[in-house]
Order: sequence, then structure tokens, then C-alpha cells
Amino acid sequence: MKPENLSQVAAIVTGAAGGLGAAMTRALVDGGARVLAVDIDGDALAGLVERLPEGRVAAHAGDIRDADSCAGIVARAVSEFGAVHALVNNAGIGQSSIRASYYIDRVKFWEVTDERWRTVVETNAMAPFMLAKAILPHLTEAGWGRIVNVTTSLDTMTRPGWTPYGPSKAALEASTAIWAGDLEGTGVTVNALIPGGPANTAMVPPDSSPDRDAMIQPAVMAAPIRWLLDPASDGVTGRRFLAVRWDPSLAPEDAAEAASAPAAWPGLGQEARWPGQDPGE
Repeated sequence: MKPENLSQVAAIVTGAAGGLGAAMTRALVDGGARVLAVDIDGDALAGLVERLPEGRVAAHAGDIRDADSCAGIVARAVSEFGAVHALVNNAGIGQSSIRASYYIDRVKFWEVTDERWRTVVETNAMAPFMLAKAILPHLTEAGWGRIVNVTTSLDTMTRPGWTPYGPSKAALEASTAIWAGDLEGTGVTVNALIPGGPANTAMVPPDSSPDRDAMIQPAVMAAPIRWLLDPASDGVTGRRFLAVRWDPSLAPEDAAEAASAPAAWPGLGQEARWPGQDPGE
């Protein structure tokens, strides 16, 4: 059943204990939604829940890099709220897990251990895939739902010194476009949301950016995430939204149009020619 407004939406937000995740969780709860806040840091989650209205948010501490854990997260949301309508894939691991000063002292790809590559890719790309699969039956059965993937700026995906974070987010960006196409006509939309530049979160430690005031603040995610999970955004899918370009002086649908473009890289480079396709096409 389609919710009438955001107050009828139950959502899962991963990486919810701090940074962008905490900002989006607060925004959704302030908008009336119910949120299962997921993070590996149970203490930080407890602190977040204490600061939010009772009954609107629940904490779930766990590692999302396991399929059974992902299924358990979805089951917990249904148990807690009676239904689940949306997934915000925000949890991520960045270059600071390799070197705190990565922004100044760039990490060469050969310096990354196999184990660290695997951990970053599993968290940033594999976990969103497993969570999306776990939640999807609930969304398609209802004929309505939302998947929002927090990716990164397109140039970050190919910037020297950004392995494996860039490639992992590129995989999630491509997944956004593919999933949106796969789910066309189901009532379930898939979009990407990014801050639009380096954000003032723990993802960028002080060693890499000492001027925190010059960075994008997490609060910019509030307005776009509320709109993306609201029934008002029905039919908007396969898009990427830059939160920093969201103009609050505009009507939400106009702000969304101005702040978005197609997800991934449509129209770039030479397109493949598929069997049976006219050579001139």
C-alpha cells in the first residue's frame, strides 16, 4: 500500500550513527518518518536515539557485510514498525581507513592491501546490494518503495589516489542506474544522493582537511532525503542528486530538478553495439 505522506513511511538508514547518516536520520524523524538506524557502532547509535523523539527511531547495531545480517536488519524493521518502505544505503568506508592524511599524501593503488580493498568494496558496494535484495520483496509486494544510494562525486570515482573508495562508489552509482531500470513500473524508485563535495564528517579526518568550516555540512542532506522518501517524489527514479545544489527557496520538485541529473554516465564515451542492432544506430 502506498503511504499518503512521509509520516507513514518506515525506513532503514545505514551508517546512521554519525555524519551524513545521523543528519538524514534526524531529518526523516523530524519529517514524521520512522527509522531503523543501523550502524556498527552500538554506543554511538544509542546516543543518537537518545536525542530523537521516542518511538520514531530504533537502533540496530550490526555488520552489514553479511547476508544473514542484512536479512535480519529488514526483519527487525518490519517487526519494529509493522512494515518497511525505504532503504538508505549510506554506510561507507573511505580512504582514511588506509591513511589519515590521504587527501594530502595520496594513496597509490599498489599500497592498498587485498584485505583492505575487500573490506571497502564489501561495505560500499556489496552490502547495499544485499540489503536491496533483502528489502525488495516488501517493496514490490506493496507496489511502492524507495532505495537511495549515497555515492560520491563523479570525479572522485576516478581521481588518482582514491583506490578503493572511488571504484567502490562507482560500482554503487552504476548499480543505481541498473536497479532503477530493473524496477521500472513496480512503484519502487532508485536514486543516488551525494553531498556534492568533501563533507564535514569522520570520513575526512582532520589530517586531511583541517578547515572544517569550508567543507559541506551534513545538514545539506536533510531536504533532499525527506523529499526522496516522500510520496511526492513518485516516478522520479534513476537520478543522482547533489545536496549542496538543493535550493530551499524553491518548491521541492523544482529544487529536485535543479539539483539532479541522470545517475551514472549516460551518453559518455562510445556506446556498445548489440547483436541485431543497425550499425547506424
